[in-house]
Amino acid sequence: MFSLTRRLSFGLRYTNVPSRRNESNSKKLRGPAAQDVSYFRSVLTRPSHGVLDGTASHDVKDEIDKKYNTDWTRHYKGSSDLVLRPQTTWEVSSILKYCNENHIGVTTQGGNTGLCGGATPISNEVVLSMEYMNRIYKLDEYSGVMTCDAGCILQSLHDYAEEKGFLFPLDIGSKGTCQIGGNVSTNAGGHHFFRFGGMHGTVVGMEVVLADGRVLRLNIDNSEDGNNERTHQFQQSSASLRKDNTGYDLKQLFIGGEGTLGIVTKVAVACPALPTSKNVALLVCNSYNDVLQILKTSKEELGEILSAIELIDSNTMNFIQKYGAGNGDHLMTELLSSETTSKQPLFILVETQGCNQESDFSKMDSFLTSLYESSTIENGFLAQDSKQIEEIWGLREACNPSVAQAGYVHKFDVSIGIESYMEVAEEVSDALKKSNLPDLTVCCWGHVADGNAHINIISGKFDGDVNEAEAIENIVYSSVMKRKGSISAEHGIGQSKRKYIGQTKDEAVLELMSQVKNLFDPNFILNPGKYLP
Repeated sequence: MFSLTRRLSFGLRYTNVPSRRNESNSKKLRGPAAQDVSYFRSVLTRPSHGVLDGTASHDVKDEIDKKYNTDWTRHYKGSSDLVLRPQTTWEVSSILKYCNENHIGVTTQGGNTGLCGGATPISNEVVLSMEYMNRIYKLDEYSGVMTCDAGCILQSLHDYAEEKGFLFPLDIGSKGTCQIGGNVSTNAGGHHFFRFGGMHGTVVGMEVVLADGRVLRLNIDNSEDGNNERTHQFQQSSASLRKDNTGYDLKQLFIGGEGTLGIVTKVAVACPALPTSKNVALLVCNSYNDVLQILKTSKEELGEILSAIELIDSNTMNFIQKYGAGNGDHLMTELLSSETTSKQPLFILVETQGCNQESDFSKMDSFLTSLYESSTIENGFLAQDSKQIEEIWGLREACNPSVAQAGYVHKFDVSIGIESYMEVAEEVSDALKKSNLPDLTVCCWGHVADGNAHINIISGKFDGDVNEAEAIENIVYSSVMKRKGSISAEHGIGQSKRKYIGQTKDEAVLELMSQVKNLFDPNFILNPGKYLP
């Protein structure tokens, strides 16, 4: 299969990794050697489990290539021979200090569910997998702050919070595999961004290891660190306070930093109380103007209980019906029964969360009735129980896997002004036809309430084409940028968007970003070849 890495980083060697603003300050990086592996074994608590050395065995190398050198989309492929799986902050600190002193590149990896190649090595860096750092320390019953390791699977945090009567605020389709450290490092948004905001708002504290091995504890309690006696006390820690204005809020630099400034090892996240009432409806409308009216009316009539509004276009829904293993077939038949429904309808998922089921259900029912009576929607279905709620959300979460079965997917995660949300997808579709790019289908779904569109362009063939990919990227990003949108809403920059960031930021901003990188990682060992232009 064609790998986009070959196109985006062709000819890239470690000497070219740093930003053009910092090349004179950088030193050449190298891959790990036998003596380095020996050192890493000496600092890991369980070296037999914590070290995967691909040079020692073909079987181990195969495991590394399949699990750590290849990303979820299979667009990006690295060539790392060494994976380290630490269990404590002290181990991470020891590894980074050694790599910094010996100029060895490090790529940090969580659940490997990213879509931009940000966690995939480019060359023979050390892959630092956080999978063994997966301890949940506590959830304070009064403040609602949960403290956990960065390697915790998101679904496990949901389960733990629910047991304690709380709701973990981040919810995304990959929650069964992704890790909270990766979520923080890419500033993941998810379905409930509209209600709870992003990681910049919900993360109240974190522990970070810098490139030189120093440990920063930023408004987080380290008393639960099982290896605390081996951890250097670079900073006095405190409990994770909801308010702390003593100095610069440094943790914000690491949220969305994609592991280029430091490695997140622990996080403290504020969790709201678990809602006792949840209602979900799936609506069908004929135009995007109707969607805008739904957004306006939902805020007016549902108010404080409104928690999510998601859009799925008809092309995406067609793939779900074809490849979604029967997801919602009978529901779709019912919804599309109206004779006045457009051939290209738009589907809107609306969710509320509250604490009074009778009142909340009544609000939702009244909201849907007003939409139907005003002809804003052609049809709608209000879930009557938890099974139907799961069925409706199942359609939304089937978007990614369904299009992946249809062919080679060019994926874009963009942020657009809400009024222009569907304009980009429509303009891109028209431009692709005029560019004589055959057999391409444009799909659009996403978090319409905050302007985050997931535009996926599916080719009928199952391998990529370098010229086609280049043309498609230029068309999509040109359409987004001329509307003053963002080329990355929640999936990050990684490898795939690195070359475009220079077109989206002012020179002064880029210069300052490079200076921040120089300050935190002067040898450029952290996630080389990613993020900055």
